[in-house]
Amino acid sequence: MPKRTPSEFKTSNPSPTAKILQFKVWLVGLSPMIWRRVQVPDSMMLRELHGVIQVVMGWEGIHLFQFALRARRFGSLELAARSPDVALSELRLRQGTRFRYEYDLNGPWEHEVRLESRHPVRWAC
Repeated sequence: MPKRTPSEFKTSNPSPTAKILQFKVWLVGLSPMIWRRVQVPDSMMLRELHGVIQVVMGWEGIHLFQFALRARRFGSLELAARSPDVALSELRLRQGTRFRYEYDLNGPWEHEVRLESRHPVRWAC
């Protein structure tokens, strides 16, 4: 395979309004508190945020899940929830907004998720 020059690689620049969202995720009702901080693009889908939370919290991804946000539920189809295939940007979250992420609903692990901040996307060359 021939080598490519850097100008031959296609790069997509983010839209000027693209943001990085910083969330704090913690397990509810445990002491000491178990929490993680994550940064994700605002173009990420709730389904993908579910995957991120699974990884950072050490879960296995084998149970049902749902997000509870403003009296709406998004999650596993078996729960008759709305599809989690919605971009975070479409949810119009404000800084400080909190919502629930529930995993393994038989012995529920409840997480609180809070939007701490949003940052513009910065690209380094």
